Amino acid sequence: MQPESKFVESDGVKHHYLEWGNPDNPNVVMFHAVGMCSQIWNNTARDLARDYHVYSFDLRGHGDTEHKHGGYTFQEIGEDSASVIQALGLEESIAIGHSAGGMSMLIADSLVPGIIGKGVLVDTRVGESPMNLLTPEEAKLRIERTLQKRSIWESRDAMYAAYRDRRVFKPWTDEVFTDYIDGATRPLGDGRVELKCNPQVEESFYQNRVELDTAKVLKGLGGEYVLLVGAYDGAQTPQDAAVLHLQKETKDFQVKELGAGSHFVPMEHPNLVLKEIRNFID
Repeated sequence: MQPESKFVESDGVKHHYLEWGNPDNPNVVMFHAVGMCSQIWNNTARDLARDYHVYSFDLRGHGDTEHKHGGYTFQEIGEDSASVIQALGLEESIAIGHSAGGMSMLIADSLVPGIIGKGVLVDTRVGESPMNLLTPEEAKLRIERTLQKRSIWESRDAMYAAYRDRRVFKPWTDEVFTDYIDGATRPLGDGRVELKCNPQVEESFYQNRVELDTAKVLKGLGGEYVLLVGAYDGAQTPQDAAVLHLQKETKDFQVKELGAGSHFVPMEHPNLVLKEIRNFID
């Protein structure tokens, strides 16, 4: 099953999304992490489309979503998520988001309580920024590495070969990794390809996340949520203060520790994540 590539404009942003499945089925909306793209959910969307009408969106600054100004903040991607859901008449849908994609859903629900019916947060850090868990030296190195990312490659095959064995990408399944390479780059017409998410945009989101006070932003949410967390040092736990805060601010909230995977668990163990998504929404 192949998706349709579509656009919808709302609040000055021309949102790109992939649409899967039968419009008569319940709606699912999906949002990716910083530096990723809508295609990162292809594996999951393809399965869910057997029973649901699935939309996978590119966040601003990513993929093929177009906008006339910068605004690379978490508040603005939350506003975007609320806006595009309303533009397409998808209020009270099931929503799935990884990392920043999950935060965009939460902010949307805080702006318009109940706009999310059920939400699956896949390793979305609901408290302070993960950058705050690093030493100043580690944080500086991470930003430097982000800004030094190569934006233009001779081909997708060349990017694939260069990235495939890197520490972050090595545990990913080949299907998801290939979808990432295809979706995160655009052809330049001479055989070369360019990253759709500029490294400066990615770094702007990381910097802004440090300033985001989720205790002030995430209030009065109307949806029911599950937070799926990977198994790694520093992963969130049901006892974390921010998790306990969300338990009070949502209609219903639960945490599911997956027992495997890093922060990139949906790329490393897509079938495990899919199983837990279906356990929650079916």
